[in-house]
Amino acid sequence: MSTPPETDQQGRIVRRFFGRETSRRGRDWMLAAFAAAIVAILLRQVLIALLAAAVGITIAIVLLWQRYGLDRVSYSRSFSRSRAFPGEEVTLEITIENSKLLPLPWLEVMDEFPEALEFPDTNLEPSSVPGVQLLHTFFNVGPYERVRRRYRMVCPKRGFFGFGHIYLKTGDIFGFSSLEKQFERKDAMIVYPQIVPVTELGLPPKQPFGDEKPIRPLVEDPLRFRGVRPYAPGDPPRHLHWRATARTGELQSKQFEPSSLPTLAMFLDVNTFERFWEGLDPERLELAISATASLAAHGIDIGRQVGLYINAPMARGDRTIRIGPSRHPSQLGRILDALAMLIPYTGNRVELLIAEEARRLPWGATVVVVTGRVTEGLEDELARLHRSGHAITLIAFGARPELAERPGFRVHWLGEEQTLEGLAELQLA
Repeated sequence: MSTPPETDQQGRIVRRFFGRETSRRGRDWMLAAFAAAIVAILLRQVLIALLAAAVGITIAIVLLWQRYGLDRVSYSRSFSRSRAFPGEEVTLEITIENSKLLPLPWLEVMDEFPEALEFPDTNLEPSSVPGVQLLHTFFNVGPYERVRRRYRMVCPKRGFFGFGHIYLKTGDIFGFSSLEKQFERKDAMIVYPQIVPVTELGLPPKQPFGDEKPIRPLVEDPLRFRGVRPYAPGDPPRHLHWRATARTGELQSKQFEPSSLPTLAMFLDVNTFERFWEGLDPERLELAISATASLAAHGIDIGRQVGLYINAPMARGDRTIRIGPSRHPSQLGRILDALAMLIPYTGNRVELLIAEEARRLPWGATVVVVTGRVTEGLEDELARLHRSGHAITLIAFGARPELAERPGFRVHWLGEEQTLEGLAELQLA
C-alpha cells in the first residue's frame, strides 16, 4: 500500500539529498570538488582535474533540481461536467504543466480520490485514510510542456465527493536527490439524486399535489390583466369590461392573474425512526431524497414556485437547509445541489421546522411533506396548517399512515416494499 510522502503541515517543499536535508553540505562538497579541480590543474594532474570537475558538475546539477525542480509546476483537475446523476459517466482530466526551462526527467504524483467514485480503466491503490484511494502515476515533463491524462469516472450514487491532497515528487536525472511538495485543491463532484416520473411514485400525472385550486382563493392583482370571461353574479362592477360587453351583447368581466403564483413548499424529513439514537435507515432516506427531487422537478416543470426545507445539514453549509420558493430557471439546480450535498444525519423534528417556516410561506401555498415516519406531532402540525388554509400533500414511506384523505389534504403511501434500486432504471436524463 502506497503512503503519501512526508511533508510539513503548511505543504512547503521538503528537499532531500541522498535521503537527508543536506543542501548546505552539498554546496560544500561542490565547492570542494571545484577547488580540487583547480589545484589539480595547477599541479598539471589532468585526470584528477577532470574527475573533480565532473563530481562538482554532478553535484551542481543535483542541487539545481533540488532547488528549482518543482518551481512553476502546476497540477489541476477538471471534469467534463461537475454534476451528474447516479450511473452516469464523467471524464476526469488531469493536467500537469512545467512553466520553466528546467525539465522534469521524472515526476511522481499521488492524488487522493474519493473511494465512492468508480474508475473502470484505472488501478487505484488503497490509502490509510478512510474513504480515500490513491492514484499513483509517473510523468516525464519537458521544458514549458503541458501533459494531460484523462480517466473515466462513474458516479454510482448520490452525494458530494471531494478530492483530497496532491503529492508531487521529483528529482535529478541521477536519482541522488528528491524534492517533494504537498498541496490541496478543493475539487468536488456532485452527484444528484435519482429523478423519476411522478407516476412511478404512485402519483397521478395530472394534479399530483391534489386540486390545483387552493382552499382559499389567491387574491387577484388588478394590475395583471389576463383576459375576459362572461359575467358571474358577485363580480365587482369595476371589473366589467364594457368594450367586450358592447361587442358580444352580454356582460363580460375582466380576469386578472393572481397576486402570487401557485407555490409548493417541500419539506423533507431525514428521520427514519421514532427515536434519534436508533440512527437512520439509509435505504429509506435515499428513497425519500429521490422522491423529493422528482416532485420538485415536476413542480417546476408545471410552472410552480418551489421551495425546499430539510431538517438536516448540508456539506460546507448550514445545519438546516432552507431554499425559498422560486420558479427561476436556476431553482431546480439549487434544489438538486442541496439534496446531493445533504449529509445523512439525524435532525430535529420536521414538525418544528414546518411550524417555523409556515409563518413565511405565501398565501395559498401547498405544503408537501416527504417523510419516512409519520409521528403524532407531524399529524397535529399538518392538521393546523390545513385549517389555516394550506393544501397538504403527505408522502410517507415505511409504515402506512393512518391519516384519511379529505379535500385539500392528500395522503400517499409509497409502501415498504419499494426500494431505491427499483427506481434506478426509471431515472430521467
